[in-house]
Amino acid sequence: MMNLSSRKVMCKRQKQSSACDEIKEGEDFISKLPNALLIVILSFLPEADAVRTCILSNRWKYIWAFLPNLSLVMPFCWSTEEANQFHDFVDRILALRVGLSCRRFYLYCSKNCDYNRVYDCLCTVVKNKVEKIDLRFPADRFIVKFCWDLFRTSYTLVQLTLRGEFVLDVPEAEVLFPCLKKLNLISIAYVGDQVVTNLISGCPLLQELFVERQLIGHSDNMEMFKVTSHSLRRLRMSFASCVDGDYKVVIDAPNLKYMSIVDFMSAHITFTRPFLLFEAYIKTRPDINTEFLLPSLSSVRILNVTNWTLMALHNADVVHMPVFNNLVKLVIGLDPRYGWILLADLFELMPKLEHLTLSDGIVPFPRAQHFYNIRWDPSVEAPHCLRFAMKEIVINNREAITQEEFPLIRYLLRHSNQLETLSINAHKIRSITRERLLKLYRGSALCRIELI
Repeated sequence: MMNLSSRKVMCKRQKQSSACDEIKEGEDFISKLPNALLIVILSFLPEADAVRTCILSNRWKYIWAFLPNLSLVMPFCWSTEEANQFHDFVDRILALRVGLSCRRFYLYCSKNCDYNRVYDCLCTVVKNKVEKIDLRFPADRFIVKFCWDLFRTSYTLVQLTLRGEFVLDVPEAEVLFPCLKKLNLISIAYVGDQVVTNLISGCPLLQELFVERQLIGHSDNMEMFKVTSHSLRRLRMSFASCVDGDYKVVIDAPNLKYMSIVDFMSAHITFTRPFLLFEAYIKTRPDINTEFLLPSLSSVRILNVTNWTLMALHNADVVHMPVFNNLVKLVIGLDPRYGWILLADLFELMPKLEHLTLSDGIVPFPRAQHFYNIRWDPSVEAPHCLRFAMKEIVINNREAITQEEFPLIRYLLRHSNQLETLSINAHKIRSITRERLLKLYRGSALCRIELI
């Protein structure tokens, strides 16, 4: 038995050694795998690492070109000859993929690119049933031509991202993108106001829209940003440039559920009809007209308003503010002019509020106290939300807890009968301050104070 067993082991070792010798004499074992399996392996790598495998050997030179996600970045080109070399390279890659669908196609074009060849490239990509397209063009204010007729016949494209300071012109049509669900427009210019309206109206299934405007040195040629969509669910706007002009925003999206507005450009934000929002983040210029903004937020369950938005709310009449019957979470900043005086009025309009986050703390930082008017003037009777609903309060301080903060903290602890947690995030908490906080009266026997 011993000899037989040893002979079997020896035969097995001899077969393994001969197989190893065969691999050493020829190619490596991985290179012998079929293309389909190599593509699956490369798909688990970051795109940049997968592309680097092209230098291994001729066998690996174009394997990466068959990956489901294709990213092509044009280097900075000093001449049209250099740009044409890149376009020739793109044409070769797409020729290898004829008839092969693409999950995501990313194209970064730099200076001196040939827009006619870019147009031909897009036509090829759309014909190959792409799902996501991400295009970035140089800041040359050129009107880029798109294959609108092909887009109308594309039933696989679900996401489109356009970025770069090129000029966008969109024809008026009933359907431009029959299946597009997500659209991102980042730092681009437009022929006029009607361009965005045409683009969004031509996406009957659009669910998510993100628009970023950066007006640096020149205008993007759009005075009124208008969104008209019955299918839109999520809207994010970032109009962060502070420029002079009578800019307006008009939103007609009755099925909107999430809205994020960062807008320091527009003097008016108008909603043509009420809708049932679930969550809203609002950061606006302090002089914005809130006449149409507030009623549209009355249905939200989660609301985040910043310090500048509070200044705008103070300009409105509190009597005409809506009641937030569904609101359960409020994240709020500090009004530089009025402090927390508006917070007491807001509590009265939020009967079901369970979570409160003071995002700027109560005093932003000690050196700026003379710029802020810290006022706290609550009603004699505590509001309904504190007595029956409030469960968690978070105070995000930037520095130490100061003397001015204790009246508000004391009031919240005393009147929040259902409170479970009060969290204070401060960089410095002195031991005497800690003891004073822990000794404050708590209206809820379940309340615990967390000092972070």
